[in-house]
Amino acid sequence: MTTYDSFAQPWEEKTTQTTRIPRKANPRFFFAHNPESWETVIFEKYQITDDKKKKVSIPLLLPVLASCQEEPGVNCTRIINGRIDSSMMRTNMQDQGWTILDPKRHDYLRVYPAHKGNYHTSRWIRLEKVGRRMIEHFDQKGFDEWRLSLIADGHIAPPHPKIAELRLISMNRAMSRLERDQHIPEVEMRLKKKQKEYNDTRKAISRVERHGRDAYVF
Repeated sequence: MTTYDSFAQPWEEKTTQTTRIPRKANPRFFFAHNPESWETVIFEKYQITDDKKKKVSIPLLLPVLASCQEEPGVNCTRIINGRIDSSMMRTNMQDQGWTILDPKRHDYLRVYPAHKGNYHTSRWIRLEKVGRRMIEHFDQKGFDEWRLSLIADGHIAPPHPKIAELRLISMNRAMSRLERDQHIPEVEMRLKKKQKEYNDTRKAISRVERHGRDAYVF
């Protein structure tokens, strides 16, 4: 078993490591957020009341992040003076309302020396080699906490109330389609899961309406 944690470099392309991981090189990428893309995530925290410690669940809407590859010749990305330039792609996305998260500023990109170049991934993915197989371990909790901090620190705006309402309408339609066949056990289980997600999403929206960005500070 081999882990590669110490080989990862920050967002810069250059690396001082000579050992290469058994992966093919892939394009560099950046994260971006469309203001219409959100998902409901449950956070748990402890509250002290009457000298008793109680765990409470807090549903929040977190931004869904798109991974945008910077590949020369694709989406206006090009090579200038030997370096990748995706400025035109980023500008076009910003004109369409996207929020671009620069990896240099937010420190989420990790670079590994790989076969025929570099392998790019995020800092929440840990690579491990077991025998001939490469295994990825994803830190979902750490990723969720980072997404929460993006809103709490003002890098991404909280969900717009109208966009949140559209999400509820879409979820309600999905439940209506399942209700016709809820006598089937598998469908009933899916419906109950959808109903819980719907209720959690309503609570998350209500929290944002009451507290704004402060809903993400706790």
